[in-house]
Amino acid sequence: MATCQHCHNKWTWKQTMKTTTTLNTAYTCPYCGKKQYATKKSRTQFYFLTLIPLIALLLNLFHNIPVWFIFSWLILGGAVVLSLFPAVLKLTNKEEFFF
Repeated sequence: MATCQHCHNKWTWKQTMKTTTTLNTAYTCPYCGKKQYATKKSRTQFYFLTLIPLIALLLNLFHNIPVWFIFSWLILGGAVVLSLFPAVLKLTNKEEFFF
């Protein structure tokens, strides 16, 4: 789970999901109110996690897979990715850029 680098409080799964469902790259700690940022490593890991649901679409290019399977794979994969996001998220006090 995400841990604030300022006050060292560990966020709950619900707090992490609520805080990170914004387009803003700065997350506000629910305990101390300080700005926190996702580390470069955790953003990279989350990027690769989001590719899991898209595997079914790639498989459909080479094999004739039923539409119901692709749709269910996308839904199930999306749910898995969202549930793993709080476990992958690590926070830092300073914003790190990809490049």
